[in-house]
Amino acid sequence: MRKGLLGMIALAVYAAASASQPCGAADVPPPSITVQGSGEARAETDLAILGFGVETAAAEAGTAISDNAARSTAVAAALKKELDERATVSTTQYRLDPVYDHRRDRDPGEPPTITGYVARNEVRVETKQLDAIGKLIDAATSAGANRVNGLSFALSEEGEPRRRALASATRNARERAAVIAQSLGVKLGAVLQATTSGHGPSPLRSFQAGAMAMEARQATPIDPGDIRIHETVHVTFAVE
Repeated sequence: MRKGLLGMIALAVYAAASASQPCGAADVPPPSITVQGSGEARAETDLAILGFGVETAAAEAGTAISDNAARSTAVAAALKKELDERATVSTTQYRLDPVYDHRRDRDPGEPPTITGYVARNEVRVETKQLDAIGKLIDAATSAGANRVNGLSFALSEEGEPRRRALASATRNARERAAVIAQSLGVKLGAVLQATTSGHGPSPLRSFQAGAMAMEARQATPIDPGDIRIHETVHVTFAVE
């Protein structure tokens, strides 16, 4: 009997509390303004990443492999002569592919035959010697590299410029929210939510391999330029 009475009292308290709330009030979100802010920071490039390809072809797989090994070793040695102890030289990719006979006069029912092999090796360099990039390209191509697979610039440490970009994006978001609030005749309140979406450094500048190879015998000129870091924030402000 006592348990039944307590249950009836609890039900009555719950019903009274529910009745005191406006109908549907729990489903109505508080008034707010959501904006997107963007910011950018520039920083001087201090890291270069280069990829040099060595490609050799031969009728036999073993010959293509040995020729490639000899040329790749020569390329790596030539690069290390131009680099200081902080730089890194490594092999990032190696492939051996068959070359098929795709002659048009071949019998359609006859499977293509292997006519040779191509060995491909990529030597990757990471260095802070930005003034030596032209020499590196010249040294690698002179030693046997027949492809410059990529040249990009980056930042070894991007924490400080990213913080500046984020602070700029946050200020931009608040300024935009203030304009909207003033136009609506309301006052900005506390921040209800904030999220960020950063972008990679831009540009990680790349150069055409063909153009660099053609200029390789003429002290290839390279201008690193600056790196731009972008940040975007999405902020929701309460309004009063």
